[in-house]
Amino acid sequence: MKVYLVRHAESTDNYRHIYGGSGRDVDLTELGMLQANELANVFDGLSLRNLYSSPQLRACRTASAILSRCPSTELELSDLIVERHFGSLEGKSYRVKHNEGVGDEPYSLVARRVETFYLEVLKKQIFQVEHIDCIVVVSHGITLDYLLRVILKDFSDDGLCTNGAFLSNAAYHLLEIDAVNKQLVSSHLNVKFHLADVKMKVSKTLSGVKYDSKQTRMDSFLKN
Repeated sequence: MKVYLVRHAESTDNYRHIYGGSGRDVDLTELGMLQANELANVFDGLSLRNLYSSPQLRACRTASAILSRCPSTELELSDLIVERHFGSLEGKSYRVKHNEGVGDEPYSLVARRVETFYLEVLKKQIFQVEHIDCIVVVSHGITLDYLLRVILKDFSDDGLCTNGAFLSNAAYHLLEIDAVNKQLVSSHLNVKFHLADVKMKVSKTLSGVKYDSKQTRMDSFLKN
C-alpha cells in the first residue's frame, strides 16, 4: 500500500516569507490554489482509503482539492498534525534576524504529538488497508518531516537518509509499504513534477494574492 505525505500548497505567509505556524490560520494564495488543483490530479483513479489533514485552513484547502477527485473518501482532521507554534515569531519575517522566539513550541513536543498521530491513527490504518489502497496525510513542513522520520524508523532497516527531503509547497513524499512483512518497499521524496508549469498560470497582478474563486487567472485566457 502507498502512503502520501503532502505539504499544503503556497499560503499567504509562505509568499511573504514570514513565520506562520499553528498560531496563524491563513489561506492559500492564488498560486497555492492552482498548486492544490495540480496536486489533486495525481490522485485521479487511485483507490484512496483515508485522507487525513491538519485543521488549519491552508491544509484543509489543499486536502479539499484532493477530496474533489475522490468524493467517496471522508476527510478526517487531527490537531496532532498542526504546524509547530513559533511563539513570538509568528507573523514576523524570517528574512530579518530575530532573537530566539518566546513561547515557541519545543521540537520535542512537536515530535511527541506527531508520533502519537502515527501510533494511534496512521499505523493502525497501514495494517488494515488493502495492498492497492492509498493513505494521504496533508499537513505542514516541520510536522511532515517528523512524520517521515517516524515511519522510516518503523519500516526501514537501512536508515534511509532524509537530508534535503524537506517538502516544497504542494509536493509530497510517497512511501510504498509492505505491511504484511513490515517493510518499506520504495520511497520517493519531495515529489513535485506535477508543479512544473503551474506558475505560468498566474499573472504578476495575482502573484501572492489570497485565493478567491472569482479571480481571473492566466490559464482562463489560454482555453479554446
